[in-house]
Formats: sequence, structure tokens, C-alpha cells
Amino acid sequence: MRLAGLLFLVGAALSLALHFLAAPEELYRWLYHHLLSGLDVPEDPSDGTVEAVRLVSLIGALVELAAGIALLVVDRLRTPER
Repeated sequence: MRLAGLLFLVGAALSLALHFLAAPEELYRWLYHHLLSGLDVPEDPSDGTVEAVRLVSLIGALVELAAGIALLVVDRLRTPER
């Protein structure tokens, strides 16, 4: 459980770093094309779509952060003190 919590925290840190360092729009366009590949979506996403991908990435990072903290707290409560 501790490993899963730590991995969540690492993923959240990477996503939040990209967001707060103002990741280039091309990264979000690349994510759009790869996450929706095989679906009938426009080749060039609109600015609103790119902003939606950016917001979903931010929300996902915050959820990852919360999940990682929760797992570490639960692991700490389950593990007896030595």
C-alpha cells in the first residue's frame, strides 16, 4: 500500500509540475491525439478542447495527490509502531 501511495504522489508531482511550469500547448495536443486515437474526433482540436485536456490533467493530478496521501495515511495507521 505504501508503494502505491508513493507512486500516486510521484505521478501527481509530475503532472502538477507540468501544469505549473506552463506545459506547452503542443503537449496537450499530443495527449489529445493519443488519448482519443481511434475515435472519430477532429484532427486539429479547438482551443476549448485543449483547455479541457489541461483542466482534466490538473484535476487528475489533484485526485492522484489525494489518493496518494490517503493511502499513505491508511498504511501508517495499519502498520504498528516499532
